[in-house]
Amino acid sequence: MTPLALGLRLVLRGSRATRVRFLLMTLGCALGVACLAAALSIPAILAAHDGRAAGREVQGGPGSGALFLERKGPFGNRPLTRIFISPPETGTVPLPPGVARVPRPGEVVVSPALGDLLAERPALKGALPGRVVDTIGPAGLTGPQELYAYVGRTRAQLPPDEARPLGGYGNRWTAPDEAAIDDGTVAPLRFTLCCLVLLPLFVYLSVCVRLSAEARSRRLASLRLLGLSARDTMRVSAVETLCAAAVGAVLGVGLHLLVNAWVARTGWVGLAWYPADGLPSVWTLTACLLGCPTLAYLAGRRHAKEAALRPLAVRRQAQPGKPRRWLAALLVLPGLGIVTAYCVLGVVGVHVEPSAVTSFLVPAGAQLTGAGLVLALPPVTAWLAARVAATTQRLPLTLAMRHHETTPGAALRVVSGLVLLVYAASLTQGVLVELDQVSRRTAPNQEYEVPLRQVTPEQRTAMVKTEGISGNAVAAEVPSREGDILFATCTELEKLATPGTVRGCVDGRPLALHDPFAHTEDTKQPGTTHLVKLRDEAGQEAGSARFTVPEETVTFAAVQPSALSSALLLVPPKTLPPGVHPAHARLVLSGAPEPEAVQATLDRLAGIAPTAQIDPVGIVIESLRQLSIVKGLLGTGMVLGLVIGVAAFLVSATDRAMDGRRRTATLTLLGIRTRTLRAAQCAQVLLPLAVGIGGALVAGRLAESSYLVTGGGAVFWDGEGLPLLLLSGLGVLAVAGLASLPMARRHLDPELLRRD
Repeated sequence: MTPLALGLRLVLRGSRATRVRFLLMTLGCALGVACLAAALSIPAILAAHDGRAAGREVQGGPGSGALFLERKGPFGNRPLTRIFISPPETGTVPLPPGVARVPRPGEVVVSPALGDLLAERPALKGALPGRVVDTIGPAGLTGPQELYAYVGRTRAQLPPDEARPLGGYGNRWTAPDEAAIDDGTVAPLRFTLCCLVLLPLFVYLSVCVRLSAEARSRRLASLRLLGLSARDTMRVSAVETLCAAAVGAVLGVGLHLLVNAWVARTGWVGLAWYPADGLPSVWTLTACLLGCPTLAYLAGRRHAKEAALRPLAVRRQAQPGKPRRWLAALLVLPGLGIVTAYCVLGVVGVHVEPSAVTSFLVPAGAQLTGAGLVLALPPVTAWLAARVAATTQRLPLTLAMRHHETTPGAALRVVSGLVLLVYAASLTQGVLVELDQVSRRTAPNQEYEVPLRQVTPEQRTAMVKTEGISGNAVAAEVPSREGDILFATCTELEKLATPGTVRGCVDGRPLALHDPFAHTEDTKQPGTTHLVKLRDEAGQEAGSARFTVPEETVTFAAVQPSALSSALLLVPPKTLPPGVHPAHARLVLSGAPEPEAVQATLDRLAGIAPTAQIDPVGIVIESLRQLSIVKGLLGTGMVLGLVIGVAAFLVSATDRAMDGRRRTATLTLLGIRTRTLRAAQCAQVLLPLAVGIGGALVAGRLAESSYLVTGGGAVFWDGEGLPLLLLSGLGVLAVAGLASLPMARRHLDPELLRRD
């Protein structure tokens, strides 16, 4: 019988335990390949998003005779883009991607998501004048949830100073303005996802293809002793491993396709995409269908080679060789050296600018540290177990330490996934801190500006009273454009300004305003008169009002950036007649500065006045969108890493318990109580896990700090997440300890003891 036929017969017609092991190996590889395909498909999804955004970008230039005007604004925390097109009376107009025909005046072509939104909120039609005649196809949208519209208008309806000639669509030379993630964010995101997913995935796949390694090695040694050559013995082992890995790889790709079709349109990660965008590329299929079997073969080759060359030692369970310390040192020392060096530079106050060197060294140092951390566990824990066993007088601890001392590699498979998960969590926190500095406001509040003419009195009242709004005022632009007149009370001014900075404010009379932090010189001009035009609630002219700058001055400090920076006069709101407001005025609102609170407030304000232009002062809506996407992708990576780490622990712990049944039965026959066995089993898992998590926390904090030092931000040391990481580490220890208790069953199987 050939080695191939023998290997297939052992897989298909082996014992029930062999078939169960093969099934578990296949399912484990399928889960790992699905996670790998998901991680590798993220760049393709982002590239498809950016490619369609670049393909529809409107280009100015003569030729078509059409005019266009582009308007972008937020609808809640989502960008709403409107392209107003004025086609010529004769001639052809370039077609936008995904549009069957250019809308004529009075017609609107909208994206499917915007069409659904129009049906839910008819008031939004004010921003899209015309009749909806068609929808935009996938070729003209970055995703199924995008709010995009082409609006047909006449030339007279477009402002002549803003409308431009329409030349065509598509931008091949520069990055699109609507890129899903900017270039400065792609590199740290790719680095973090590699640490979150690929490192634990490598460990997990190695665990899956080495299920029941001890039993398989004994079976291969038996074949070798029966006369099979060493080469044929290794081929028999490769058949079983490669069959499980190949079938698992195919199932994993299929699982990825199912999950991709379900998740794509939900926008769960902050970015919705079309299912075709997430289809695995040729390189992804190659990595999954060929890389997984190759990894499986390499992982199982070592034990197969040992069984082929030393069959008697394997059958008699000779003590394995000591772990190689030099390999761990070869990885962990350079990695720790790199990250520690940058941390030292941060301690001494040396500012390291982001560069190509830091972009290579910091990720390389973090990757080397993570890999070396796992490889250093066997020699470190074996040395520690020998010292503990030599000093302790407790039987459970002695049993656990002596067994771990002889087989430290078995414990490595159990705890390495969880150790890498804790290490990657610390790195992810550093990346989030660095990215959050882009949109993090150090000011105590966040301001919003709404043109007063775009909201009704009822909407204005609802906005002021909405949840999350703490202060409000009306800012009117003076004709000379030298500044603004602020209509507010002293209480409202204190809510809008930096707390504790308002001095000299008295209600009931006009007062000059001066911000010494923004203007070192005194900008007030006592006696200067400003004429402000007034309008009624219907938008009709209602006369004008004159305001004179008095001698009395209120000093305050406006948050930066702020709509109050140009305010020069504070006027009580009751000064104006009822039902009248300044012609060129803005409603200024104030709320909490946290990104989550800003997004929630924008959603509430947009629900009150869907057609109004709501501008968060100092915040670009694209930054919020990108931050949401990055957090969603990192959250997805954390979920994948958690699944991989927990699965690796459960699979390896169960496999180790199955391999240890003979030892457990022997100890039970010798009179060791079940409680002692469970305590020994628990200690045997907790020792390498505690050492690994402790090392992961220290190494992870060093790697995180080195990333912050070289990131160019103002935060070098982040201590806010340390308590959460410590609690997570303790939680992992508690769960692992409880999960190890049922593995020491008091069960006497004669078949397990017969050979001994």
